[in-house]
Amino acid sequence: MLQRTRREFVGMSLAAPLAAIGLSVASRFSFAAELSGTTLRIATWGGSWRDSINKNVVSDLISSGVNVEYVLGNPEDNLAKLIAASRQGQVPFDAMEGFPHITNPMAKAGLIEKLNYDNLPNTKAAPKWARSEYEVVSVFTEDGVVYNVDKFKEAGIEPPTHYTDLTNPKLKGRVAFPDIGNAQHWNAVVGLAYESGGDEAHMDGAVKLVNEISPSYFFSASTELATRFGSGDIWAAPWHAGWASRLKRSGVPVSVGYTSFGDRRAAIWQVPDYVVTNSPNVAAAEAFINDLLAPENQFEHGRATGTIPVISQARIKLKDDPISKELLLLDDADLENIFQIDWNKLDEKAWRETWSREIHR
Repeated sequence: MLQRTRREFVGMSLAAPLAAIGLSVASRFSFAAELSGTTLRIATWGGSWRDSINKNVVSDLISSGVNVEYVLGNPEDNLAKLIAASRQGQVPFDAMEGFPHITNPMAKAGLIEKLNYDNLPNTKAAPKWARSEYEVVSVFTEDGVVYNVDKFKEAGIEPPTHYTDLTNPKLKGRVAFPDIGNAQHWNAVVGLAYESGGDEAHMDGAVKLVNEISPSYFFSASTELATRFGSGDIWAAPWHAGWASRLKRSGVPVSVGYTSFGDRRAAIWQVPDYVVTNSPNVAAAEAFINDLLAPENQFEHGRATGTIPVISQARIKLKDDPISKELLLLDDADLENIFQIDWNKLDEKAWRETWSREIHR
């Protein structure tokens, strides 16, 4: 798995000026019109994420007569659908949004195509780390502990700065934890490993700490957790700042406590995008990915979902949005000091077995 240095993240600021990158509106509409009458199937998350994709990314395609359909689920669920369909000689969708740790296995299995960057002109403004043979990273999330500010104040609990702060007895019955199928699981358990003196290669301490936290429940669907935050049932959870942004826009009094990973602060989770092998609509899939990287779409999608655009000017523009500025780490210095998992060290199969065998529910 390719590792990106923090200085490469800061390198986003070297991209071309906003007005100079990306296809013009007229060009995008012209290209989209050529696809009129085709059906584009996108495998992605549901809820507010899907709504933002539909409103802020594919609107030009839809306006030009492209029929857009969604296959909803987290990437591991959608990967299972892809594998099952491929065994039957079928292609269930054309484009897919994924997880960092499934890209290489999917490529080796021949499930995703090498990307033709000649058909993805908007990616030229993205940093080099975001572009590889089989994936383009469109946005990334920033992980920490999302918490209910009012409930913490009422209970006399300090804002969290470590995942181990969730062991506070005052939080008993009020903490949720990401199950292994949820993207935020990985940064949370690696963070706990670091806090117990370990790292990606030494995860044993995380088991003890998760059991000490004794979560009220383990969440797979973030949409369900958002509902339970809104009702006041859950006060805190390892989660990404995007959900804090979405909840705060709806009136829920939340904030984010960014946790430490050694001498790093907060953790990123990348969202890669793929073209599926044998898709009958490669051109439409490429148009979708290209539009994901259009600067204005990056800004609107980032603001709606609380994610961080890879196009630097879109990220900088988020500083003008009060909630994004309050909750998200947008400065170069913060991004240079952010943590990312070293997947070469983490034995994913072994951890899955440990999680299934040793976590108390």
